[in-house]
Formats: sequence, structure tokens, C-alpha cells
Amino acid sequence: MLTGARVVIVGAGSRPLADALTRRGFSCEHLEALPRSPSVVARRRPDAVVLSRASRGAGTWLAQLRSQPGFSQVPIVLGGTAARSRALARLDVDGVAHSIDELERLLTAGLKARRHAEHETLERRRLELLLEISRAAANQVPLDALLAQVSAKLADVAGCEQVSLLRLGDAADRRATLVGAKTKTPIELALAPTVVQALETRSPVPLEHGWVFPFGAQGASGVVALVVNRERPFEQQELDLLDAVGFALGQAAMRERAKEAEGAARESLEAAYVERYKELIAANQRLKDHDQKKNELLAVLAHDLRAPLNVLLGHSHLLLTEPALPGQSRPSAEAIQRTSKKILGLVESLLERARDQEGKAALFTRAFDVAETCQDTVRDLQILARQKNITLGIEAPQSLSVLGDEQKIRQVLQNLVMNAVTHATRAQNVTVRAKHKKRPDGDVALVEVCDDGAVIDHTEFLLAFERSHGLGLSICREFVDRHGGEIWADVGENGGGVFAFTLPLERPSALSQGKARAADAALVLVAQDDVAFAQACAASLSSHYRVELVRTGDEVLERARIMRPDVVVMDMFTPQRDGLDVLRELKQAPDTAQIPVLLLANRPELAERLDPLEVGAAELLIRPFPTSLLLNRVSQVLRRARPRTPHAVPGNDPETGLFDHLGIVNRIEQERSRSRRSGRLMSVGVLKPKAPVSHRVRDLAALVRQQLATPDVVGHLGQGVWCVVLPETPPVEAAAVMASLEALLQRQGLSYEWSHSTLGEPESRGAERVLERLLA
Repeated sequence: MLTGARVVIVGAGSRPLADALTRRGFSCEHLEALPRSPSVVARRRPDAVVLSRASRGAGTWLAQLRSQPGFSQVPIVLGGTAARSRALARLDVDGVAHSIDELERLLTAGLKARRHAEHETLERRRLELLLEISRAAANQVPLDALLAQVSAKLADVAGCEQVSLLRLGDAADRRATLVGAKTKTPIELALAPTVVQALETRSPVPLEHGWVFPFGAQGASGVVALVVNRERPFEQQELDLLDAVGFALGQAAMRERAKEAEGAARESLEAAYVERYKELIAANQRLKDHDQKKNELLAVLAHDLRAPLNVLLGHSHLLLTEPALPGQSRPSAEAIQRTSKKILGLVESLLERARDQEGKAALFTRAFDVAETCQDTVRDLQILARQKNITLGIEAPQSLSVLGDEQKIRQVLQNLVMNAVTHATRAQNVTVRAKHKKRPDGDVALVEVCDDGAVIDHTEFLLAFERSHGLGLSICREFVDRHGGEIWADVGENGGGVFAFTLPLERPSALSQGKARAADAALVLVAQDDVAFAQACAASLSSHYRVELVRTGDEVLERARIMRPDVVVMDMFTPQRDGLDVLRELKQAPDTAQIPVLLLANRPELAERLDPLEVGAAELLIRPFPTSLLLNRVSQVLRRARPRTPHAVPGNDPETGLFDHLGIVNRIEQERSRSRRSGRLMSVGVLKPKAPVSHRVRDLAALVRQQLATPDVVGHLGQGVWCVVLPETPPVEAAAVMASLEALLQRQGLSYEWSHSTLGEPESRGAERVLERLLA
């Protein structure tokens, strides 16, 4: 029996039933007549209803009572008699009692079932509340919004009129915020002793119309207590629910604080990065100032030293030409002359170096005739060559127009010719040659200074342009590199020395190129915040390509995804975003990963420290450089990025899109020069079919090309004959590569034979001779 349950008894004769049930512990109220409206009973909020007699219309009345809010689970029992049990069984009741004992049993069972169902519903709502809090916290809902949401839900689940959550501020200011379903009220803890008591004792404390319930150890997270408007104390299940809610809210609060701390740390790091960047800029400017002062000092020193040295040379020459000079004094005069000349050469090198500091000596690029420059240089140095008993000659076409700084190239020529005239061993002839050189990656002007002397130390000679071997030749290398060309030392077939360099040829005029440019020309996306430099780049590139200009790294990402450019030219240090971060995002996105990127930088040391291939870039250019160099590098990048199409281009095989005989010869020469300068071997191999395979050449080209690594090169010499260039590959590895290619072709049902040769030694013959020997 559930003592104290409220029971409403309706109908005639209800009083005796009420008295009997009251004596058995129920709280009873009776209505002698059946009310016309069931709401009269519903307003009394009974735990159970007893219908003492079933009158006509009782079925309709009971249906209306069942439809009242909250009455779907209220047990309704009929206290009938045995004579009417058959008719009464058709009514919508939970049972029919024929005695007071049976009535008590039915009421007790109905009330227990109702309370069990209400308990299950309450438990389900509590679990739903905890799940909702967890989901909201996982979705990073702001804490104040989460507290307002929980306040409304918890008031319903805990059976309270209102629930508010107390959120502490900073520990120092002792302030808090009371967050309700629709309100947010700041409070001072000093003026709320009940709250302070609950937080200190870690136990619920009653208020005038409610309770303060602390969340135990969760106070450190910021959400510390519930303020509940409810008279009765909490039951154990309710206390467990509040503990679980407090834990979940505490976890959410700690996550939000961790996120805020992470954001603050990120802002602090960004601020520190910006501050450090400013410091580096200032330090860099100071270094530039010091470097400029150093250069000025070198220039002044060199100029001031040259005058007394020239005086010493003049007087030593007078002494040596004086017939009356005593014999014992001649060695001293000769030593003075030799030492003065040596010091003067060092001073000239210092002066030249001071003039050519990076960022100080700019290149004044224009089209000029390098053949004429060669002829002028030979005429100027004829007297010096005759003094050395050397014949200085020239072999050059009437005109060979290139792009570059004429004064710098003239200086390179003078240094190379004077080096050959002065230092060539047993040389009788020095010849300057200039010619048009066809190459697969773009035609160039090739200038060579050759002598017929003897190279004693081949290894030392091939490294002549290294800085450790003198400033004069290293300056020549820097000038040529800044023009976008190559420079190297080699040993000629006659055993003499050869100094050679290349320069980009003059392109057709921008006007004619603009007219010839097709509407589907390659699109170049240029990211540059320097407006003047961006316009100069656009002016150079627009004669051959379509150009789109942007300023920031974010614009690069946006335009690259929309426009899909053929190549991106971008500064390493772009506004708002680091250029390397932008490059990483481009390479990670599937739709932009294949776009080649050409990086620009202002710091010369990056060329030695940063490998562009390691960061995903195609090229790295150090500013300042002539815009013709940018045009040349963009063209090379596009050629490498785009698949070769079978067009009739010199050096290109129209059937396969690979190098033809001319192209492979040029490539062998290039790789041969590089391998000699680096002191490493390279190999060349040839695969010849034993039967005609011309009808399958195009398919075989794709197979052979896929089998090779990135630095390796393959060419088609016609009729299914393949030539493979293997840079930096010794003989054993080259033989393994050729054997694997032969096995690949055999799997296609073809019979091939192969041979290979290793190049790089000074006595190796030219590329044409190598191919002739391999094809024989």
C-alpha cells in the first residue's frame, strides 16, 4: 500500500468508500454526483480515481477524463458489484473491485505501475540531458549558450520552477555570473554568503525558496554551483544527476578555457613572430649599412693603393731599362716589379668585388651584338697577347644578338681572355669563338675562349670558377649566372683549356609576339606586392603568355583554384601569408597539386640553403635579375610540366615527343659539362632492336620513360633505337639500368641489345663520337 496517495471517489455512495480507504491510509476526497465536466476532477490532481457506481454516460465521461493533460497514466478503478460486472467490464477502467480489499489491491498496483512508468520516463530524460550536454560540448557550443540550454532542461528534469548555473570569473576579482535559461546576472560573491558557504563546505545549502548545490571539485573549471528554486530537499538519484551534469559542464568549461588559452598562445606567438620579423628586418638593414660601408672602404682602399703601386711599377721599369744598373741590383728591381704587379692584381680584384656586391651593381639589360663585343675585346687585348708571343684570334658570325648587360659581358670576356693569355701553359694561340647553339630548352649564344696549351692538372682546371681559385673567374661566374646562362671550364680535344659560357638570345619583339600569341596561350599567375616589379614581370611575360597579377598569398590560393594557371610565379615572403605555406597548400590540394611554382627571393644565401624540389617548387630565382631571365625560366618550367607533343621542333622527335638525335647530343654535352664540374661520372646507353619495331614506337616510348627516374633522360634516334642519358651514374649502376630496360622490352615480345659508355673523364670524346661508338 502507498500511504498518503491522493484518491478522488466519484458517484453515489462514494462517502462510505472514502471512509474505508481513509482508514487504510489513503488521502481521500469524494464527490457524490458525477461532475458534468471531467476537469473538476482533473484540477484536484489526484494520484488515482475511483468511480463508485457506473451510471448511464459513464463511458463518455471516462473518455473525456482520460484526455485531460497528465491523465494518460492515472489509474481509474470501478467499485462495482458482481451483478453488473459483465456490463462494467466494457468501460475504460484499470479494474473492477467487488470488495474493499480488492479495491485497495487494485489502487496499490495501479499507483505502483504509474510511479514506475514516471520513474523510467524521468531516467530517460536525465540520460537525454547528459547526452545533449556532451554533444553540445563536443560541437564546441559557447559555454554561456550551453549553460542557458542546460538551465532550461534541468529545471524540467529536476522538477524545479527555475534553475540557474553559477559561473566564476577570475579568482582575483571574486565575481561570478548567474546564468539562467533566458537571463544572465552578475553577482558579487562577497554579497552572497550562502553561495560562499556552499562552495566552501562542498554541500547543498538551503535558501529562502530553494537550494545552492555546489559541483564539488569542478570549481576549478569555472562552473561551480546550481541555484535551484525548490522547497523539498534533493533525493539521492537527483544528487547523482546533478553531480553528472556538473562533471559534464566542468569538462566543457575546461575545453573552452583550453581553447581560449590556445588562441591566446597563438596570438602571442604571432605577435612574437611579427616582433622578431621586425627585428630581423632592422638587423638586415644594419647589415646592409655595414656592408655598404665595407664596400666603400674596399673601393677607397683599392683606389688609394693603385696610385703608389703604379709609381713602383714605373720606377722599377725605369731601373730595369737603365743600362747603367749594376748587375747585383737587377734581381731586386725584378722582385719589386713582380711583387708590385701581384699586389696590383689583388687590388684590382678587390675593387671589382666591391663594385659587384649583390644588390649594389644592377644589371642594365638590353639587346646587343655579342659577336661585335668579342671582336672589340680581341682588338683591345692584341698588344698584351703579342707581348706574351701569343696569337689572339676571333671566330664569330657577323651578328649574334643576345640579351644582357654589355659592360658586364665585356668584362667577362676580358677576364677570360687575359686568364688564357697569362696562365695558359705553353700556349701559342688563343681563339675566341661565338656561335648560335640550338638546345631543346631554348637556343643560346655560346662563347668560347680556347688555347692550344697543355692542362697540367685536369681536376684543378675544371674547378677554375670556384671562389677559392681567385676572385676574377668567380666574378665571371656570378655575372653569367645572373644573366641566366651557364659558364664552365673544359679540356679541348687538343689538350688545351676551354672557357665557355652561354647567354640567352634576343627574343622577337614584344609587339610581334603579342600579335602571334594565341588566345589559348599558357596562363601565368604572378604574385608580387612590389607594383613596379610586378608590372615589369607582366610586361616581359605578356609578350608570350597570358598574365594574371595578384598581391597576397590568399589571392594566390583563390585564383589558382578558380583559374587553374599553367605556372605560378610567387615571392617566398608574400603579404599576410608565408610563401612556403601557400606552396604547401597548393601542393596538398588535388586540383592545384600539378601546377608548377617558380619561387622568387631577395636573399642570395637561400640559393645554397634551400632546394626548391624539396619544398615542391620547380625553380628558385634570386632577385635582382633581368626580366628576360624570368621569361626564360618560365618557358623551361612549362616545357618540363607539359607533356611533349609531336611537333616538328629541332631537337624533338615528332613521332614520340622525346629528344631526337640533335636533342640527345645537346643533352649529353650539357650533362657532361655538369659532371666534369662536379667531379662525378655519368653514363650513356643505347638500346637497339634486333627486328623492326616502328609500328610500336609510341607505346614503347611511354614504357621506357616510365621506367627511368626523374634526372634520367631518354631519346628516340629513329627506327626504335633508344638512347638513355644517366647523370651521376657509375658503370655498374648504368649496366643495371640498361639490363632492366632490356628485360622490360623483352616482356613486350621484342628482342633488343644494349651497350653503354661512362663519360666525365678529361680524355672522353664528344657526344657525337660517343653515340657513333655505341651505335656501331
